[in-house]
Amino acid sequence: MKKVLLSVLFTLCTAALVFAGGAKDKGSGNFGSEGAPVKVTYMCKDVDPITDGALLSALEEKIEKGLAAQGKFIDLVILSAPTGSYKSVVPIAFRTGQISPDLIYFQGGDLPIAQEGLFEDLTPYIQKSVHVKNIMGEHNKAAMANYPYLMWLAPPRVQIPVMREDWFQKLKSGKALMQNPTVDNYYELFKEMKETGLCKWPITTDGGILKLDSVFNHAFGVSATIVKQKGKWVYSVATEENKNKIAFYAKLYKEGLLDREYVTKAWDTMEQAFYEGTAGFVAGTAGDVVNVYNNKMIGAQGKKLTVLPPAKGIGQAYQNVDVTKESRGFAINASSQVKDAAWAVLDYMASPEGRILDKLGLEGIHYNLVDGTYVLTKQFPSWWAKFWPTMNGLDLSKVQGEVLTRPAIDSLKAAQKYFAADKNVILPEDLLPLKDAMDKLYTEYSTDIIRGVRPVSDYDEFIEKWNKAGGNKISDYLASVLK
Repeated sequence: MKKVLLSVLFTLCTAALVFAGGAKDKGSGNFGSEGAPVKVTYMCKDVDPITDGALLSALEEKIEKGLAAQGKFIDLVILSAPTGSYKSVVPIAFRTGQISPDLIYFQGGDLPIAQEGLFEDLTPYIQKSVHVKNIMGEHNKAAMANYPYLMWLAPPRVQIPVMREDWFQKLKSGKALMQNPTVDNYYELFKEMKETGLCKWPITTDGGILKLDSVFNHAFGVSATIVKQKGKWVYSVATEENKNKIAFYAKLYKEGLLDREYVTKAWDTMEQAFYEGTAGFVAGTAGDVVNVYNNKMIGAQGKKLTVLPPAKGIGQAYQNVDVTKESRGFAINASSQVKDAAWAVLDYMASPEGRILDKLGLEGIHYNLVDGTYVLTKQFPSWWAKFWPTMNGLDLSKVQGEVLTRPAIDSLKAAQKYFAADKNVILPEDLLPLKDAMDKLYTEYSTDIIRGVRPVSDYDEFIEKWNKAGGNKISDYLASVLK
């Protein structure tokens, strides 16, 4: 009797959705008609129709026309996000039903929502995609295999070291570094920068050591977030290899090679020190951020940047790329009645036509089409991709002008060459407070040791406290999930 009742209720609910007005695809592949397009709503950080109404209306129209040429009639509607920090307010608004876009970008806070079944599994969509699967990087594929709810087709977020090209060419140690980028040769480079008076601080960073870690982790043998030592799964920060790395940073700090004010520097003061020449070496995210650094350095000093390799030692790679899950990206609302139409938008933006629209912007504003060549205008730098930041799928041979500068392209190539995947473990909620306390302990000890407040030998004390604070308990959990 219960099964019969549930069947009747399901039939009634389905019928109500079908006749609720407007064309709906219900995930069935119905894309409406020219007179009754399927409505697809979209929400993304910093994509706001209130502030950029004219441009976004033109973008909507271009996407709709492109899909209509494929016989898919879609009415794309870009929504404004709720007021407040996007990362904080959007997950809450989505879970409470305040917002319910068909396509929605997340930048954190998505995991609990996925665990509640509120996102669509994108695996079957990717498998049958016409274009998306063709522009996915290996890190995208690995992340989607582990967490198929959030997709972000962008280069791996890897911190790439850069410095002024003219300075690098002046240094005798530069050639040796490029030929053999050992830790010792990096040290010699920093030392020569200091001794020749090129800058006050050879290295600067933004309050922490993550940017330095991207250069030196693998050289010291810190090759993953979680490693197995003596038959036990542990976090790599609580290992002898990480201790040796921190000792090297302490040496750099003591000798005045690492900015003495790095702990208090934010991203803007770090960049200011770099552009004005106070500091000579920073790391920025491959692609777009390196592009910004290069353009601003040209504006400030008239000089381009050189991309540097990761240090070579026990291993050689930039920072590990966590493929446990994407940290940001687009999800399809599980309650959407237009899932196939929503996916069609994502897939179209991965097509050759979509890549031109997404990466180059609007014809007549950001580029002009001249004899089959896309000639970028002075307005082009104001445009940024509203869907997929990747350069994959964009034919640069047909573009006149710089979509990205040479150093930015070099940084993307370097990120691919020295790519290292890393699979973390998502901890249950009862262990998260322990891990937070452990991370604070690491920040305290590593910072004090680097600044000379504590001796390097205190790192052994840190490892002992780390294990007592939760390291041992979490290792037991890791053993239960890592076979």
